Amino acid sequence: MSSSRKLRINGHSHLLPYPEEIPQFMKDKGIFWVDKERKYMLQKDWSRPVTDSSFFLNEKLEWMDRFNIDHAVVLNLSQLYGNGLRVEEMKKALRFQNDFNAKIQHDYPSKFTSGFVVHPGFIRGALWEIERCVEELGLQLLCLPTHFMDTIGTWRCIFDEENEPIFELASKYNLAVEIHPYDGEKFIKLENTAWRFHLIWMLAQCADAYHFFTLNGYADKFPGMRTCFAHGGQLAQINLGRRIQGFDGRPDLFEG
Repeated sequence: MSSSRKLRINGHSHLLPYPEEIPQFMKDKGIFWVDKERKYMLQKDWSRPVTDSSFFLNEKLEWMDRFNIDHAVVLNLSQLYGNGLRVEEMKKALRFQNDFNAKIQHDYPSKFTSGFVVHPGFIRGALWEIERCVEELGLQLLCLPTHFMDTIGTWRCIFDEENEPIFELASKYNLAVEIHPYDGEKFIKLENTAWRFHLIWMLAQCADAYHFFTLNGYADKFPGMRTCFAHGGQLAQINLGRRIQGFDGRPDLFEG
């Protein structure tokens, strides 16, 4: 029998740009920045401590080497889905994120597979950015939020029929698609205490997206789109029996 070691892959990681790498407009507009001491990541009216130096590139490489991690999948930063931003600000912020991640993959192809992000509320621009990231930057992982704010300020699930052009293009390119939750506190009317939106509601957001992914038959409709749900999609799996019972007991509530 072969004694060769299997690769150890971190399938869900994020990289912070060093403070000097972040464009000044992102701080001026309150979109996203990191303080000079690298202690906090910040947005307007929001901050989160940087709990480990391995959020940054050189330190991440050292950390991977120390723990024998061969490769890491780098998703977009959750703070850069672009919800609630003006169109031009959103386009510039997401383009910065995608170019940053592309450079990481280009410079360290054996160490990192990088994702890119688009805003589904602006379909035409999203399709252009997918083409740019795949054709020009060589990226093969599309990061999408479980929920997004549309152009009139309504929060919607990513697996909406209006977003099917995105899924069609992802299927054409045979992209891996990571569905990741964020921004729950902006549309779930509960007090933001005890990190509930991160620990509980992010999993519920994944389950909600999975509900419509399966109801709409997107795995069959777009077979080239290889979809996964962040954090194991735990609540989607736990909730399977309840959904089956619901389909059987109240078929009048479901189309098709």
